[in-house]
Amino acid sequence: MPKLIDHEQRRQELAEAAWRVIMRDGVGHVSVRAVAAEAGVSAGSLRHVFRSQGELLVFALQLVLTRVRARVAALPPHPTIRQTVEAVARELLPLDAGRRAEMEVWLALFSAANAEESLRAPREEARQALRDTCRWMVSLLDNGVDLSPGRDLELEVRRLHAVIDGLALHLVYEPPGDTGWAARVLTAHLDSLSLPLSGILKTSGMSRRATDR
Repeated sequence: MPKLIDHEQRRQELAEAAWRVIMRDGVGHVSVRAVAAEAGVSAGSLRHVFRSQGELLVFALQLVLTRVRARVAALPPHPTIRQTVEAVARELLPLDAGRRAEMEVWLALFSAANAEESLRAPREEARQALRDTCRWMVSLLDNGVDLSPGRDLELEVRRLHAVIDGLALHLVYEPPGDTGWAARVLTAHLDSLSLPLSGILKTSGMSRRATDR
């Protein structure tokens, strides 16, 4: 058993070294030699753990998802469903330095999957995992209180997914600093889900008429 634990720890350490290379130099500079040097090990030692560069990149992407899931699982109980959903959604945003680093790696590897075939399946797995989490959150909110009647549930799943993705992109591409605005935007979106749909549609219609003029 200790050998298995040590092996997994070594895999994570090497993946974290790959993260550092990605954040500093870009995915294009990731190689067995570069990551081995970053980790302070020989290239042979790295190849003993990861048989190829592609296998290393796949694990580096999967490690981001593993870390997010672990944080969500470790969240303490919250008094209300609404608070539970917001706490989970906040864990999906890069609101601190550690999560910002994860998101930078996530985005870099998502783009790299266009050229790196081995990354395409884990990219789809990661995308679907986020969609499923959004679906789970919306299903929790559909409790007669936190989601107004008449909502298209699948539309709200996609809308929440888009809000989280959009906020994450802004947080990564803007200079590091205050992230409170993103948390407030998320709160405002979740609050809006409990508003009567008829009122939202009426306001939207008024806005369109004003624009048409």
